[in-house]
Parts: sequence; structure tokens; C-alpha cells
Amino acid sequence: MTSYDPIERNLSRDKGTDPTAPFVVVKDLVKHYPVPGFPRGRSVKSVDGVSFTIKEGEVLGLVGESGCGKSTIARVLMRLTPPTGGVATVDARNVFAMKGEELRRMRRTMQLVFQDPFAALDPRMTIGESMEVPLAQHGIGHARERRDLVLRMLNDVGLDASFYGRYPKQCSGGQLQRVVIGRALLLKPWFLVCDEPTSALDASMRTQILNLLMDLKRRFSLTILMISHDLRVMRYMCDRIAVMYLGQIVEVAERDELFEHPRHPYTRALIASSMLEETGLNSSAGLLKGEAPSPLNPPSGCRFHTRCIYARQACSENLQNLLQAGDGHSVRCQFWEHLDDVSQQTARSGDDASREPMARAMSA
Repeated sequence: MTSYDPIERNLSRDKGTDPTAPFVVVKDLVKHYPVPGFPRGRSVKSVDGVSFTIKEGEVLGLVGESGCGKSTIARVLMRLTPPTGGVATVDARNVFAMKGEELRRMRRTMQLVFQDPFAALDPRMTIGESMEVPLAQHGIGHARERRDLVLRMLNDVGLDASFYGRYPKQCSGGQLQRVVIGRALLLKPWFLVCDEPTSALDASMRTQILNLLMDLKRRFSLTILMISHDLRVMRYMCDRIAVMYLGQIVEVAERDELFEHPRHPYTRALIASSMLEETGLNSSAGLLKGEAPSPLNPPSGCRFHTRCIYARQACSENLQNLLQAGDGHSVRCQFWEHLDDVSQQTARSGDDASREPMARAMSA
């Protein structure tokens, strides 16, 4: 047995200057993409001032429609694309300030599980070869030790030794996602970012992968950022949930608090569209006005006001920060306390034909 044991990796980790501080801190994160052919200064505001924290051992969920900036956050945190602005620290280390060998060492402690397992693996390499690549790149073990580590990890993720010599085309999507998860864990990460890890799988395989992630989280003491558009995945996996809309976080709360007492109209629309029977929300909460705005030209004031059935004139005029709506519950809505006072008749007034169910927007 090799001495390189993923389960022991926390014993040697530097806890940082303050062991009670959040393990991951993201503050005012910005990522804008310049658009060729447009005047200087015009850009796609993919992520626009996002802040959140993750406690050690916690699973934070990041949920929202496609295109809201979730995957961009994952890529920026992993240093796969540079940020436009903001700060991110992991275990009290400034990730964006790292260069050279320091960044290379840090990459071992934070890993990304990609959305599409077929695209994440080289079809010309066997599963064993693909899993050994990160070990070799970081100078871990010799050839026999790396093979032993891969075989042990295959077993840990529920695959037998025969997968070592298989090619990706000989495996199912669920099997390949187990491989991708195992490859990420071989480097003993403390922080795992999972970007829609089950969206390419069928329902039965999705459940198996989520159960595997929960088991590995406990065994390897992982801190996880779980990115998904599926609220049922969020409810099963996460301790806290942050809801994103058009590049900004609009609500953050403990899992049960968010589902039982959603404060932002967008959160209500998300929940009502897919979990109406479980939550008992009024069906009008799942209705939206118009189409989603472009991140190239987001609305003034509250970014959700163009689709909000509760919107008032002030919503288009005033920039809105996150407000405290309870213990550990933040919401980006100045009228959140009055949403329950709006009658169902008022919520449904106007041109119903201009409104669409959130479920349609989520599947777009």
C-alpha cells in the first residue's frame, strides 16, 4: 500500500490564520467578457459582483437558469479563466494572487468535476491513463504506485479493476462520471467544485452519482460548491443554497429555510415551477413576464424587475443590495416583506399571455 492516502490529507493541512473563518470566501467577484465589434466598455456581464462564503465541510448550492453565470464562477475559481475583479480565498490563501509553483501546488487542493464526462476524458486514452495524468503532472509516485492509486480509487467510486484498461467509448455516462469524480479526488483536494455533475445522466444514474458524492464527501471530508439548475439536487445535497439571476446572487439561505420561506420573487418562481406540490406555494409564483434580459445590457435597478409579477416603479430605479431577511437569510429585494401581502388577483393581473412558466425558462 502506498503512503499517499487521500483519507489522511487533512492531518497535514495548514488550517490558516483563523480556524473559525469560512473555508472559502468569494468577495465582489466580477467576470465580464468583451464583445468583438462592440465599442470599448461594452461587455457581457456574466458575473457581476458575486459574494459568498462556504464553511469547512459544508456543501453550498448555486442554482439558477442557464446563462446566469454559475459555470463562469466555477471556471474563475479554478483559475481556468481570469477574473475581471474581486477576491477569492481558499483556506485563507488568495487564489487569484497565486502564480507559478504556488498556484501549481494550490491546484492539488481544489478540483473541478465537469458537467459532461464524455468531453472531460480523452477518447484516445484508457481510463487508467487518463486518471494517472494528474498524478504524473504533480510528480506523485512512480508508475507502479500510480497504477495502484488509480485501482484503489476506481474501487472507491464503485468500479472494478477492469475499467483501468477500458476506453471511454466502452463505458456508460454514469461510469464515466464516476471516473471523472475519482480522477479529481486522486489529488487529495480539500475543495471540490461540481458543475452540473448529473445533468447529462438519466434519472436512475443521477441518484447513484449523488449518493456517491455524499459518501465521498463524508469519507474525504470535502468542502463542496455544487452547481445545478435542478432544485431537487440542491435539496438533497446542500446545506445552504445561493440563488443566481443574471450574474448576481439574489438570495442565500439554509436549505430548509429557502424551500419553506423563499423571500425573493425569482426564488419563488424557481420553486413553484418544479416543486409546487411539495411547497404549497401559490401557483402564480411560478409565472414570469417576458423574456430573460441579455447580460450584455442588463436592466437598471433590480435585474429581475422586467420579469417580476410583483415589480413596482422603484424596482427599476434603485440598485438593490442583499438585505437580511432572517438569521443567515439574505435577499436582494427591497419589498421582500410585502410579497405575502400581494393578493393572488394582483399577482395575476395584466396580460397573462405575456407571462411564461419558469419551467420553460429553466429548460431553455
